[in-house]
This record gives sequence, structure tokens and C-alpha cells, in this order.
Amino acid sequence: MYIFELIYKIYNKLKNPIKPIIMDYEREYQSCEHIFVPVDSTKKVLACTKCGLIKKVK
Repeated sequence: MYIFELIYKIYNKLKNPIKPIIMDYEREYQSCEHIFVPVDSTKKVLACTKCGLIKKVK
């Protein structure tokens, strides 16, 4: 039974290969309405809650 499952998995991988999802993160960052919150206790590193953009406060 195990051999048939392996053959089925290999057949599905060849028939339907996994396509990588390519996203344009530059457009996502530009269209995001950033809300920054502190990441650490020093409050010098901030991250956006919606897209994850990181900024450092000088």
C-alpha cells in the first residue's frame, strides 16, 4: 500500500508542479497606510503592523 501512495505522490508532483508566488513588495509598501509600533523595549526600532516594514529611530 505504501508503494502505491509514493507513486501517487510522485505522479501528482510531476503533473501539478508547485508554482512559486511572486509578489511585488515595493507596491505593497507604497500602498500601505503605515502604523508603526515599537518592537523592542528601547523603542528605537519600529515596525508597521500591516506590512512589517521596519524603521530605526535615530
